Amino acid sequence: MRSKPLIGLTPSYYEHQEMDRSILGKSYTDSIQQAGGLPVIIPPIIGKNDLTQLMQRLDGIILTGGDDLDPSYYNENPEPLTPKPFHTRRGLHDQQIFEYVWNHKVPTLAICLGMQEVNVFLGGSLFQDIPAQFEHHLVHKIGDWFEAHHAVSLDSNSLLYKLTNSELVDANSAHHQAVSRVPEQLKIVGQTQDGIIEALEPRDTSIPLLAVQWHPESETNDLVGIDLFKWLVERASV
Repeated sequence: MRSKPLIGLTPSYYEHQEMDRSILGKSYTDSIQQAGGLPVIIPPIIGKNDLTQLMQRLDGIILTGGDDLDPSYYNENPEPLTPKPFHTRRGLHDQQIFEYVWNHKVPTLAICLGMQEVNVFLGGSLFQDIPAQFEHHLVHKIGDWFEAHHAVSLDSNSLLYKLTNSELVDANSAHHQAVSRVPEQLKIVGQTQDGIIEALEPRDTSIPLLAVQWHPESETNDLVGIDLFKWLVERASV
């Protein structure tokens, strides 16, 4: 029997009075298993050598969603638009993981916060708050879940277009921050009508990375939902 690929996931990290904890929604791990892979939650390892040893045993990575990226990563002040950025331990953890997958060309799916991290870790920046900084925007977030939906236009030369066979797809939306300045290593392959960037891919097509602003693990449209996990598992199986 052929072994299923091991897909590592980055959890959220929270301090707690009794016990600090890493947390990840089951929709991520369920989606990986549905796509044919085996999920592995990566604990917040600070020792870079130890993390590298673990990364060498994984076949693919998902940079998951979560709280807001700390604006200090792109040299901005968090006040007042990002009053509660994610824990610094997650930031260090995710950055070390991304540096490894980028340099070693590990198949990677970056989701929501994960896409923003990819952009920022390569030298880009974010809009800290769409309503406060972006005029004439669509509704990109309703409450804390994925009730907002909108169309995303895809570049016909992109991997996403090849996977969906469509230049216009419908996707969920649950974010108030968005990609602003894009580093030269990345190209924009998906946008909404208001100009918000919804998908990024590497200009170097040998790097197997797909970054989307929506949440495919909570998407009922298979083209932009489970099919993205199937792409990751397939690439991780090579």
